[in-house]
Amino acid sequence: MDALVAFVRMSSVRAAGRAFALLLPLAILLGAPHAGAQSARDAVVQAALPQFKHTRWTADEGAPLAITQIAQTPDGWLWLTTFNGLQRFDGVTFETVAPPAGSPLEHYLASGLYVSRSGELWVGFSNNGGVAVYRNGRLQDTRMPSPGAAVTGFAETPDGAIWAASQEGMRRYFGGRWQDVSRQMGVPQGSVTSMKVGADGTFWIAITKGAGRLARLRPGASRFEALSYEVGPRAGLTEDRHGRLWVADKFGTRIAADRNGQLLPAQVLYPPIAGLSRAKPTFDDSGALWSTTSSSGIFYIRNAAEAAGGKNSEVVRYGLSDGLTSNISHGSLRDREGNIWITTDEGLDQFRIASALVEPALSGGTYSNIWMARAADKSIYISSSAGVFHIASGQAPRRILDYHLDGLCAAYDEGIWAVNATDLLRYSRGRWSRVQALLREKRTGDCTEDRHGRLWLTMPDGTLSWRDANGWQVAGPQIRKSLWWEIITTPAGDVAFKTKDEFVQIRGNRQFVTKLAAQDRGDYAMVAPGLADVFIGTATGLLRVRDGKFARIDKGRVPWLARVRWLVQTSGGQTWLLRRDGVSRVVTADLDRAFDDPRAPLQRVFFGRQDGAGTTQNQGITGPQAAIDDTGRYWFLTYGSVSFIDLARLRRNALPPPIVIRSLVSNGQTFRDPVRIVLRPGTRSLDIAFTALSLTVPRRVQFRVRLEGVDDDWVDPGTRRTASYSNLGPGSYRFHVIAANNDGVWNSKGATLDFEIRPTFFEGWPFRLLLGAALAVVIWLAYSMRLRRVANRIRSRMAERMEERERIARDLHDTLLQSVQALTLRFQLVVDELPVDERARPALEAAIDRADEVVAEGRDRVKDLRLPNEAGDIAQIMTEIVAQQGFDPAVAVSIETVGIARSLDPLALDEIVRIAGEAVFNVRRHARATRIAIEIRFQSGFAICIVDDGVGIAPAIIEQGGKDGHFGLPGMRERARKLDGDLLIRRIPEGGTQVVLTVPGRIAYQKRVWRWPSRWWWWA
Repeated sequence: MDALVAFVRMSSVRAAGRAFALLLPLAILLGAPHAGAQSARDAVVQAALPQFKHTRWTADEGAPLAITQIAQTPDGWLWLTTFNGLQRFDGVTFETVAPPAGSPLEHYLASGLYVSRSGELWVGFSNNGGVAVYRNGRLQDTRMPSPGAAVTGFAETPDGAIWAASQEGMRRYFGGRWQDVSRQMGVPQGSVTSMKVGADGTFWIAITKGAGRLARLRPGASRFEALSYEVGPRAGLTEDRHGRLWVADKFGTRIAADRNGQLLPAQVLYPPIAGLSRAKPTFDDSGALWSTTSSSGIFYIRNAAEAAGGKNSEVVRYGLSDGLTSNISHGSLRDREGNIWITTDEGLDQFRIASALVEPALSGGTYSNIWMARAADKSIYISSSAGVFHIASGQAPRRILDYHLDGLCAAYDEGIWAVNATDLLRYSRGRWSRVQALLREKRTGDCTEDRHGRLWLTMPDGTLSWRDANGWQVAGPQIRKSLWWEIITTPAGDVAFKTKDEFVQIRGNRQFVTKLAAQDRGDYAMVAPGLADVFIGTATGLLRVRDGKFARIDKGRVPWLARVRWLVQTSGGQTWLLRRDGVSRVVTADLDRAFDDPRAPLQRVFFGRQDGAGTTQNQGITGPQAAIDDTGRYWFLTYGSVSFIDLARLRRNALPPPIVIRSLVSNGQTFRDPVRIVLRPGTRSLDIAFTALSLTVPRRVQFRVRLEGVDDDWVDPGTRRTASYSNLGPGSYRFHVIAANNDGVWNSKGATLDFEIRPTFFEGWPFRLLLGAALAVVIWLAYSMRLRRVANRIRSRMAERMEERERIARDLHDTLLQSVQALTLRFQLVVDELPVDERARPALEAAIDRADEVVAEGRDRVKDLRLPNEAGDIAQIMTEIVAQQGFDPAVAVSIETVGIARSLDPLALDEIVRIAGEAVFNVRRHARATRIAIEIRFQSGFAICIVDDGVGIAPAIIEQGGKDGHFGLPGMRERARKLDGDLLIRRIPEGGTQVVLTVPGRIAYQKRVWRWPSRWWWWA
């Protein structure tokens, strides 16, 4: 092998001479590319990739089997060709995208994927299925004539042509149709295994026919150029960030052409991977190369893009034993966020830069306790089962002791203190020294030094000792005891610790004790110093001790501040909080504000298991659990290992996530990729599925949804990517969803879906119109019935009064009038017997005549009390009333009827006539008028208006409602109220008086007698 290495480093075959002939068979067996190749490093390392966070999806997580190819469209979807057909993936859910029902494509499996510059997804199919393009939410067949057995590769040249490769050759899609240009354009015979369009526009293809060769189509050329550059069967092509063409095959990994499309001398920069049968290489953002092998997992080359400058990197092989879903790997992809994806026979793998890295040199055993101390010079010391290590500024850990210690703590001035089972040690300025033996066996491991130079040490029995200039001292009973010590040096340089329910500070020789039950009744997990304060972590929140005063943030307000394991503050204004589930970073000013103001929000940046952070040590292991070195690296202790977060290498995901509304499901019908939907009448509930295509940490994507017209504000759906709504009515709706990626960058525009629910017949406007009409009819009928009841009640009262009047008339006629008439007859008989010349006879005859007049007048009054048998003509009645008043012939009287005359109810007519008669009587008696106009109106109601041009009624009489001692006007108003009518009496400005009586038609007019045909027609 040494001879081989020496040989392949030679510059040419001729310089090798005789050695070449001797070693050529061995070179061929080991897969050397061809004569003249320079050797790369010959080592391939099987190792993990600790700087990356590896996430995998297998069948247990819902992933399909046999994922062969992968692509990403501009909207963020990952597209996969699988054993189950074409699928797309949003980081959480795998979704099958089937061809349209009835399409011939239903019978074929997808075999190739490509995303064009316009963002369209091109899909190749097996078994002569041809090619389809995904447009407008569906696969559309491009109608490739005589397609090959399986279309597995695509490329797009600068002229916009889409090239498709299969075992039978190449086709070009240009101008809306497919062209078989293999012969016309001189495509070399063989199977095209890989295609790549370079930065300069050169179209490269790798062809296998026996031996593998490269061919190229220069920009503007009409024919391919076959090259003598040899490649392995099923070689893979890719391009680095410098625009250079790379080849990965069984001979190794190398640069084949520069950015101008010029071939370079064959140089195997990196050795081949044993068992590689087909490579699919790709570069990540850092210039590292990743590639599949088809049978041996994947391989990774750090800084591969810089290898041309001689900076060769180690080739790391990563396979099933390291956590890959399968060694049978197929496709690779760098997504828009910089993550690397690998497809295998058993699932899908993702690699992304881990925020928290495990330092392998510092890791202890599974059950090993790890101690940490941060010295005054900000360097870090770690004690694990692997020994004691020193981490100086920006350097890798350096072992300074080969065995594990029982405890570490920082010296107040420089270096550290350390204890083992029997001795107290000191490390300072690069040297260890034994200071003094311990008083007794030491096992707890917690110590600290205060500003007075006293080294405080906890004891197994719960007591406390310290070392000063006089040697070891044991604390007396006045010092509180603790079973689990958490002892620190405060920012002021004093000593502080907690017992079961107390917080104790020792300042000089004085002890200050605070009962913690008054501040927080939870279990206490930590006492840690900040820059100026002391913090106490409990099961129910976080306490801050400042100037002897306590402030608290409850877990009900900020849940992730409960059970804080350790806290570190930096001079740059950041606070790091370590919990069992990960690390939180907050702005110190925001934390102070949250302590001071219960309403102040507190935002954090979180690093959890998905970022590489492991679980913290057992609660019983005391002492500092985290520290920050002078380069800003945050070191923290986890279960059996030591991890760090390097702020300098953290990469923030600044890409707002594309948001897609995946589907709307209602009444058993699914609408995929909806834009605007009209739902059938009667729809009441629906489910809207949405997603945000941020693939770095999909589980950390946050959503806010709102259905306009239903939700008053944004709704947080939590981890669900479905919004469900019920009890929806007909109308137009707009669903709006926004999202933020794993680093809290929001896509505020989001995605919207407009949908309409058509009304049923009973919800539509025709039914509502009918319902409104029916309601109006019901209201009108109810109103009519009410009016009829009121009218009947009024008529009933009027009838009762008329019956009473008739009774009075009968009584007057049968008693008073007949008695008076009988007396008159008797007096007449007496007068008839008197002599004619009797002096008393004329007086008696005159009295008898007057008695006859009274009887006649009484009969008239009795007649007036009785209701006429038939309702008369109101106009004729008014004419008789005017005639009876005996107006002067010079007075002009006019009576006019407006509208079609209708029969008045007899009871109402009587009251109307009496009111009108009183008005005419008043005109005759008081007005001194020359003109009287009487107008009778037959409309929906009845009205009679009497106007004269006389002196007019006095305003005082109108205001008082009548004249004292006179009852004409009050009687008129009383009669009008009985009719439920209105009586208007007013003085006319130009002279005279107007009297208007208005009576509702239901009262004034006689009831109509409905005939059944007419009533039936009305209801119809």
